[in-house]
Amino acid sequence: MLLSHLAAAALLLSAPQIDVYTMGTGDALFHRFGHAAICTVDDERPERSVCFNYGTTDFGSPPRELGWAFVQGDAPFWVSKWRLDRMLAVYVAEDRTVWRQRLPLTPAQAEAVAAKLEADAAQFDGESPEANYDYHHFQDNCTTRIRDLLDEATEGALSLDSGTSTKRSYREYGEQGLADMPLIPALGQLLVGRAADEEIDAWQAMFLPRYLRSELEQRLAATPELVHARQGPPPVHADTRGSSLPYLLGFVSLPCAPALAGLAWPRASRVCFGIAGALLGLVGLALWALALISQMPELRYNEALLLFWPTDLGVGLMRAEHRRRYALVRVAVLLACGLGLALGVLRQPLALISLAALVPMGLLAWAESRALGPTDPSRG
Repeated sequence: MLLSHLAAAALLLSAPQIDVYTMGTGDALFHRFGHAAICTVDDERPERSVCFNYGTTDFGSPPRELGWAFVQGDAPFWVSKWRLDRMLAVYVAEDRTVWRQRLPLTPAQAEAVAAKLEADAAQFDGESPEANYDYHHFQDNCTTRIRDLLDEATEGALSLDSGTSTKRSYREYGEQGLADMPLIPALGQLLVGRAADEEIDAWQAMFLPRYLRSELEQRLAATPELVHARQGPPPVHADTRGSSLPYLLGFVSLPCAPALAGLAWPRASRVCFGIAGALLGLVGLALWALALISQMPELRYNEALLLFWPTDLGVGLMRAEHRRRYALVRVAVLLACGLGLALGVLRQPLALISLAALVPMGLLAWAESRALGPTDPSRG
């Protein structure tokens, strides 16, 4: 009995404190959704306090290399270890709001967390391609790794009864964080597929540091303590009202303009509709290439693939009757997609974007049907 009490006392004295730090948004693009780190803390010897950062990569690499890795779904990230004072100095220098939450773990739980952190730091040290993990903004990031680790250590305290819907999707959370950069959400409506439009639950929402902080407070009674408050205005706040509409309207107008010109000047219709088809075909080619290259579900399963076809590149090379038939098929498919959107079968926000293909193809079908008439199938 005495030995067991002594062992328990030794464990209590040796077990570290576990603190979770969450950082607010910053000015850089990669800072727009916040950050999280987890630390093993020795209050008696602060110099031994170490923080583990699962969001480490070579941000200094050429943007095309890192961007290409993100597109392919294999952006290499690893775990870095920082002294606590150094980590705090970095985020204070970036003027990021910082919160600390001390987790009320048992000594055994704290030891298990510390051991797992050291094991991950050894496994994912970034020294070789095998020593990285494939980062995913929604599913596997600096915050979800901490969430999963703590959920395991607390025997499901974070995942228990966490299936309640937040009534929002990954896309909506993403657009909120980029409200002052409306071009990026506009591109996202075209490039990011249906996986981003599912309503997510509280567990999934913990991909964002602010939701992890909230759930740790509610489920583990870990009260957030403000360590540093941002001095400047936040990049995105409640009054930010960036709109993607001008960019989307500009995108729609690009193929519509030459199609309208082709309708107005029949003698130049083949050239004008050929230009419209080339623009649509290039969009289709890019989308289909992304879907084939990327391993990310958000890029592979994109409902915009139904709207934009690489075969549109050949519109200007087709004979008139073939153009008419092709345009009628395209219009039929586009109208079916519109019905799918109305019924909720398709769930991406593509109603406005679909006009970029529907209007030119509708005008092409009308123009060719009017020019050919019922008895002239041979015009080129």
